[in-house]
Amino acid sequence: MKIIYKMLIILCLVFAVIFVIFWIYAYICIAKLDKNIISEKNLLNSFDERLVFYDNEGTNLGSTFSNGKTIAKLNELPNYVKNAFISIEDKTFYSHSGINIKRIMKSFFDNLTSGYAKSGASTISQQLVKNLHLSSEKTLKRKIQEAYLTKKLEQKFCKDEILETYLNVIYFGNNAYGIENAANKYFNCSAKELTLHEAATLAGIIKSPNQYSPITNPNSCIKRRNTVLREMKNDGYITQEEFTKATNQELNIKLQQSILDNTPYFVETIKEAEKILNMSEKDIAESNYRIYTYLDSKTQKNAINSLKESTQSLTSFQSFCSVVLDNKTSGVTSFVSNVSFMPTRQPGSLMKPILCYAPAFEEGILSPLTPIDDSPIKYENWSPQNANNTYEGYVSTRYALYDSKNIPAIKTLTYVGIDKAKSYVSKQNISWGQSDNHLALALGAMEKGVTPLEMATCYKTFANNGEYENCHFIRKIEDYAGRTIYSVEHKKTCVFSEETAYLINDILHDCSQKGTAKELKDLKISLCAKTGTVGNNGGNTDAWCTGYNKELTILSWAGNTTGKIENNLNNAQNGGTITAKMNKGLWQKNAHRNGFFSPPKGIIKQRIDSLDYESKHILNLANENTPPEYVIEDIFNIKYAPTTFSSNFLEPNIEEKRSDFSLLF
Repeated sequence: MKIIYKMLIILCLVFAVIFVIFWIYAYICIAKLDKNIISEKNLLNSFDERLVFYDNEGTNLGSTFSNGKTIAKLNELPNYVKNAFISIEDKTFYSHSGINIKRIMKSFFDNLTSGYAKSGASTISQQLVKNLHLSSEKTLKRKIQEAYLTKKLEQKFCKDEILETYLNVIYFGNNAYGIENAANKYFNCSAKELTLHEAATLAGIIKSPNQYSPITNPNSCIKRRNTVLREMKNDGYITQEEFTKATNQELNIKLQQSILDNTPYFVETIKEAEKILNMSEKDIAESNYRIYTYLDSKTQKNAINSLKESTQSLTSFQSFCSVVLDNKTSGVTSFVSNVSFMPTRQPGSLMKPILCYAPAFEEGILSPLTPIDDSPIKYENWSPQNANNTYEGYVSTRYALYDSKNIPAIKTLTYVGIDKAKSYVSKQNISWGQSDNHLALALGAMEKGVTPLEMATCYKTFANNGEYENCHFIRKIEDYAGRTIYSVEHKKTCVFSEETAYLINDILHDCSQKGTAKELKDLKISLCAKTGTVGNNGGNTDAWCTGYNKELTILSWAGNTTGKIENNLNNAQNGGTITAKMNKGLWQKNAHRNGFFSPPKGIIKQRIDSLDYESKHILNLANENTPPEYVIEDIFNIKYAPTTFSSNFLEPNIEEKRSDFSLLF
């Protein structure tokens, strides 16, 4: 009995020591809080810079709050708006004193039994304090400071003041902070005009803006919205009839597409930060980080102005974007879009140089002059066609590429082999779907598709002598104290040889002069270019054009992201027209970036006998007696250049001999 008694005394002493240490630690944590935060003036009213962006010269671009922040008044909102957030986020908001002990205990046991952090226990008041004044780090120090500030908040302000501020600072994804901005962003209306199902949609988003995004994850968003509506019904805020009607509503997202600003760039920057920091979009958006980007403010401004001019023929339902890359730094110096996301689309003919021709040059299967039969073909049940259903017989690989012929591209893919060709593309961070094992890949028919940034990065590989490097929005990230927690690392992968890259560049320069991208030929700078168009019987769904030189890679895209055939581009709006004009306008603003390519040592020019070329469709060297009119010249990789001489014109021309002999007399 004495032993048990002693053990109890020791246990009590241990707990007493822990209790004292905890309160000393808590006191230290609270003492470290900024005195200005604790003041009544700043405790609730703090819309100061949180997540701050800097451009490539270190200029402060301001916080995300500075992008059109508008305050919504609680008394002007329909009751179901605030009730949606209360039902899903904090059912006892109006009755607790800031911290819900019962909810904390329930969350603790739920997480304990499930083995992972299944649910949270933060009240609306706690979330507000964290959003306004604290970081998102999951530490005891932050929790203590959060609890202290929450109690002070509840003591000094009424519930409606707290809820109103909360609704105006929470993050809804896609760079939308506050319910007024979110309503405008997703539904093109004011917060006071939100319908029941729209309010429930917004309330559902905030748990995980990326996971429940109505733009990129509409199905998950609908399920989450219906969960919010179910909670509202169970809490007595809406009737069964209202619940049924609201859950049957389509999302009907009405993204504003007329305003061009830095928002899409910031959205993509936050997505990149998610991967870098292994944090959620929400936590990053609510942090005190300083993100230093590659954004060139002048280039961005020029791109915005240029696209406003060159996209006037597009309807409000059609999307477009442009990406500008600095080839030396692999930095994204500009990203402009009329929607705040990077679309994933079918690349069309933009895939031909990357998947077909560059691998064929690298493997020594083709050269720019190699003849390919441009005649109709059939593979089992598939009969591919050229544009306009026209065919020209044997054509050079050079012509087939710069004129974007379909049949030669498909044949080239068969020469290389699908798996071998895909391996080159995979080195450039392009992922393939399980069904991507067919020859239509040569025409860009992919299961998952690609983003404009991914395609621009692949073309940057050609600009950088065959070396691939992933592109970055972010140069470095600093925490609230100015400590660097991330700095970009440049990792390069050799995908193609310098010779292969140069051969592609030389052909794509022809594309910008007399091929499908000839819209760019009037520019006063030398460019390589390629276009792509994806279409169906109802018009074109995607139009692409990329132009590049040693300095920059600029890609333009336009298309229909609604999935509705009536919103397709018309047949005249294709890669060689609408997006080529977009690309041209961007290059006109960057005319000073005029670096072009010099041939590497492994590139040679060869004289080919045209008689053998045209009659036998083979590459034989012209001999010393071949007349100039029977010579074709082109460049080759010296490693795979032809070595056999033609048997034509082995003997000198007799008439030439007589003429030469007569000169002696």
